[in-house]
This record gives sequence, C-alpha cells and structure tokens, in this order.
Amino acid sequence: ALIDLMNDGLHTTQELTQMLYQSAQDTRGSFVETANMVSKLGTLAGEAFNNTEEIIAFTELLNKQMAISQTGTQERQAAMLQLTQAMSSGVLRGEELNSIMEQTPMIAQTIADYLGVSVGEMRNLASEGAITAEIVKNAMFWAADEIDKKYEQIPMTWADVWKSFKNTAIMALQPVLNGINWLANNIDIVAPLVLGLA
Repeated sequence: ALIDLMNDGLHTTQELTQMLYQSAQDTRGSFVETANMVSKLGTLAGEAFNNTEEIIAFTELLNKQMAISQTGTQERQAAMLQLTQAMSSGVLRGEELNSIMEQTPMIAQTIADYLGVSVGEMRNLASEGAITAEIVKNAMFWAADEIDKKYEQIPMTWADVWKSFKNTAIMALQPVLNGINWLANNIDIVAPLVLGLA
C-alpha cells in the first residue's frame, strides 16, 4: 500500500515491489526497511527526485554505504530518519548532519568530498542551511562507482544471509499475504458464507 501511494505511474506497484526486492538483495538490506525508506522518500521528499527509480537507486547507495560502514540496525534507522527529514525539508541542517556523522560517517564524508570541503567546513555550511537535498542526492550519485568498488570488497556475513532469506520468504509469501488481506477486507461477506457452509 505504501509503495502504491508513492508510485509515479511509470511502473506497476508489482514492478516497483520487484525492483525494491532486487535492490534489498543486491545491498544485503532488509526488504521491509528498504521499502519503508523508499516509500517515505517518495511520499515526503518526492520533489527532490526525478522519478521512483532514482529514489530506489539513491536508497541502494545508502544501503551500500551502511554495509561498508557495518552500521547496526538502530544506527541505520536513525540515519535513514535524519536523511528522510533532510530530503523532505530540502536542506540538511546542523542537527541532522551531526546525527548522520555519528551514525554513518561515510555518508557525511561523501557529501564533504563532493563539495570539496573538510567535514568541519561542511558543519558550517549545514548550520547556514547551504547543504540542499539536491547536493545530498548529487553527492551520492557522484560517488556511486567508488561506493560500488568498496562494497564489492565487503564479505557476506551470516546476518546478511539471514536477511536475504527473509526477503525471499516475504516475496514468496506475497500471494498468501494478499489473500489474507483480501479476506480481512471482505470478512463481512465471507463470514456468513463460511457460517452457512458450516
């Protein structure tokens, strides 16, 4: 439902779901977390991106940087929250930058490298409201090749294998979950029929 809300109409919801699944698998991320991040960015910060595919690509780069940094689940969620807020407001401010530097310093370093400034100078820019959502987005895509190279060197962990298994299970169970969802939404029709059969 969340994916459907932020769908730009260029793909079906099922196609987007498949793209998100593939992105989560490629970045050793959680399908649910990835879908939540993409849907939040699409709903709250859609204007910062050209289309849904760009949001998925941006999220994929974030997931890769977090894998490189070995960012834990809580830190990952905190960083994603700050980035979503920054992208939706259009500006990465001082407090948000501080949180990102704490949780995922590599993302902050990527932005600084893109701007050609030190991390200290970047703090000043953030306090002045000079780091726009466009800069954050462009920095991530600018560093995509470097991120990919570093990511490929990270060995897969058992936690990554488990996440991949969970992602696959969610996708495989989708028809069952949709059936249960339909049943729940139509219980007032189904219940009398079941009782009548009983």
